[in-house]
Amino acid sequence: MQPHDDVEAVMRQHSKTFYKAFSKLPEEKRRAVFSVYAVCRNVDDAIDVENDIHKLNQLMKKIHDTFEGNVPDQPLFKSFYETITRFPASVEPYMELIDGMRDDYYNRPIITEKDLDAYCYKAAGTVGLMLVPILATKQYEKNTHALSSAAITLGKAMQITNILRDVREDIKRGRVYFPSETLKRYDVSLKTLQAGRITTNYQTLINDYIKQARKMYQTFYEAFEYFDDDAIYPILLAAQMYEGILDEIESNHYDNLAKRHVVPAWRKGTIIIKVKSHLKRLGHSV
Repeated sequence: MQPHDDVEAVMRQHSKTFYKAFSKLPEEKRRAVFSVYAVCRNVDDAIDVENDIHKLNQLMKKIHDTFEGNVPDQPLFKSFYETITRFPASVEPYMELIDGMRDDYYNRPIITEKDLDAYCYKAAGTVGLMLVPILATKQYEKNTHALSSAAITLGKAMQITNILRDVREDIKRGRVYFPSETLKRYDVSLKTLQAGRITTNYQTLINDYIKQARKMYQTFYEAFEYFDDDAIYPILLAAQMYEGILDEIESNHYDNLAKRHVVPAWRKGTIIIKVKSHLKRLGHSV
């Protein structure tokens, strides 16, 4: 198995939504996206699955070493090195992602909306920054700020979506990502969350976060044409698939404490048709 086959298997296994979207990219970009995803997945799993701060620190060193050309003898980092030499990249977003995972490990409290925004940036906005040089090769140098802003905004929207999707699982592992000040303002108690009670106040809270996430998605949609022609369809498809999770939560009356919402296969098919039709109307080939 070649290094790029190894990293492709990681995305195929862990994210059917992203795999379905980004497998449509040209081969070189596809391998690069799979590689970045695999590195990020290893970082996430070090804490979310293994709760191993030592492993996280090892990964930090290996990522640093790879950027310096001292590539660890592992398929993951061989593929990653190939990616960062073909596409311009900075080590900083990777270090900020690791910092976000370190916040999770030490259960750093999220008190204010500013704290939540900072966490969403570290956990997912950084990933947008990692992918921009791969997906916007023509505009990256001319429009770095606009592209970076759009990518960060999409990442934050996806992270809020993750938080809304994973409330039940996060509570089980002792983590609540809603800011404590916000819970107090909406009169939603931790005991209510732990008991899985869906109150009117809780429904209002979730609805307001859904609105916030949708505004972020819309901001990204208004900037998607900065990206390469061959990347626009995969990016829009990934964003629309993820936003579809919000539709599922809404249709279940904001009850995200009883189950983890996913987009069903039939709805994914509808989203694919919708995205293709939208791009064709704009004159993009799909």
